[in-house]
Amino acid sequence: MFNYGDTYKKWAAQGGQDECYTQVVENGCHVEVRARENKQGDIEMLVSVYGTDGNPVIERLQRLPGAEWTVQDALKRGVDQAERIAGGESGRLPCADAHKHADE
Repeated sequence: MFNYGDTYKKWAAQGGQDECYTQVVENGCHVEVRARENKQGDIEMLVSVYGTDGNPVIERLQRLPGAEWTVQDALKRGVDQAERIAGGESGRLPCADAHKHADE
């Protein structure tokens, strides 16, 4: 389904149990966010957006301090980031609601 990039492969190679959120947005892009607690107690998060062709638009790893973040909070943050990217806010993809702005 996806052509996982090097960042995802690095994430997967580390192993461990993670929680995952996936969604297909209006423009056909796929959002995938994963989060897990590492051995040091910090939260590792993988934010991925894949285009309609299954190729990665972005795959980003981020480490959040475990004293301030939970896995669930990290997932929410990652989903927000991924939806913004998939929605075209970053300029990497067409705006998901471009049809609503045609007259602007």
